[in-house]
Amino acid sequence: MRTRLQQFLQAENMSPSRFADQLGIQRSGMSHILSGRNKPGFDFIEKMLLAYPSLNAEWLITGKGKMYKEVKAASLFSTNELPEPAPTIDQDDDIADESDSSKEFYKGLSKVQHKLIKVLLFYSDNTFTEYSPGEIRV
Repeated sequence: MRTRLQQFLQAENMSPSRFADQLGIQRSGMSHILSGRNKPGFDFIEKMLLAYPSLNAEWLITGKGKMYKEVKAASLFSTNELPEPAPTIDQDDDIADESDSSKEFYKGLSKVQHKLIKVLLFYSDNTFTEYSPGEIRV
């Protein structure tokens, strides 16, 4: 588990002392865990998993699976929270009296395609994680 803890700190780009401060544990205790002198107890693991909800507990404890839980887009929103689709413009609406170029412009508005660029997750400990489509986190 010591090696996985080191991998996690490296993936989060965090120093052991800053990590200890975020978890509310003594820096010396963190040092002892990383050196192999002490093994992490239940309280340490619990604090770590509560502070980093995206961390995969099975990976941390046993080394099986991936470091981070899979993010499922469907679980980010309930069906009641999905944004309303953008209104479309019907050809027969108020634009009938306008020029052909205006009609083409308005028709094109309803065909705009949106592409996901990035997702930012903000945590209560003032940290964040950034995900981009096609990005592979190991």
